[in-house]
Parts: sequence; structure tokens; C-alpha cells
Amino acid sequence: DNNANIFAKFRFPCHPVVHRSGVGLAALTDHDEKEALQALTERGRVFRSMRDGLIPLVNNPTERGKGSLRDRRSWDVADALSRILSRATTVEMNGTTAYCVVPLHERLDHASVPNSKLVCMNDHEICLVATRDIADGESITRNYFSAPRLDGDKSEGALRLLLQFGLPPNAWKK
Repeated sequence: DNNANIFAKFRFPCHPVVHRSGVGLAALTDHDEKEALQALTERGRVFRSMRDGLIPLVNNPTERGKGSLRDRRSWDVADALSRILSRATTVEMNGTTAYCVVPLHERLDHASVPNSKLVCMNDHEICLVATRDIADGESITRNYFSAPRLDGDKSEGALRLLLQFGLPPNAWKK
């Protein structure tokens, strides 16, 4: 049922579930439907390109009560990639930009002018430091737009914040 001719017969540009998701994503993020669908299908393409190489690394997939062994391995790969993407960032190391995965980084709020940054202390230590005084009760923030992108990802604004990081609408306007 992945045949493009079948979808075209029913006037869908892609699988109906993907199309409905793209329409909903466009409405939610106030983006053009074509742009939302393109971002969604591009993420799927990149995931599928990585999935087959990563599935053999999952020896004991999470028990989910349904799905074949391959399905459960695929879901575990998707979960891991999602966590990595939400934690991925850049840091300056020895005068060059490096990519890293920071375990608590996805817990920070989004701001276009963040109140914190990552600093490379040596080859083995990266610290989160304040860039200004942070008031009691104020969130520690980072700029999610400076995070690395998936290959081919051209999404911007709320569409990117939702797809890559799962950030809720209250984070989109900052």
C-alpha cells in the first residue's frame, strides 16, 4: 500500500495517515500545509535511511505487548533517535564547532536570547554556565534554533520546534 499511484487515485500526495498528520501539523503550527507535509516526510525519509542500519544493534527490544520483533526494534530506534535529537547541540571546542549530546539539555526552556550556554572546559568536560544573572524562579533557557538539524531539514519556527524537540506552543513565541 505504499504505491504512489494508489495514493494519487484517491488524490492524496502520500499515505493518508501522513497526509492527515501534515494537515494537523500545519494547523497547529500556523504553517503552510505543503511545508508541514514536506518537513514530516523528510523526517520520515531520514529516519528510514538510519533505521535499517541501527535495527541490528537492538538485541533486546522493549516489550510493548504488540508488534513483531522488527517493529519493536524499529520503535526502540525511533525512541533513541528522538532522545538524541532533542539533546543534540553545538559547542566550541579548541576554536572549532563540535556536536555533542547533552543529557539534560532538552529540559531547558527555549528563548531566542538564552540565559545559559555550554562551555567546553577540556576534552572530557562540558559545563552549562549562566550568561547573566538568573532570578529566583526564572527558567534556565537555551536557543533550540542553534541545535544541529537532520539532513535535508528546512523547517523553521514552530514547525521545527515541535517536530525536532516536541516543544509545546507556549515555547514557540519566545
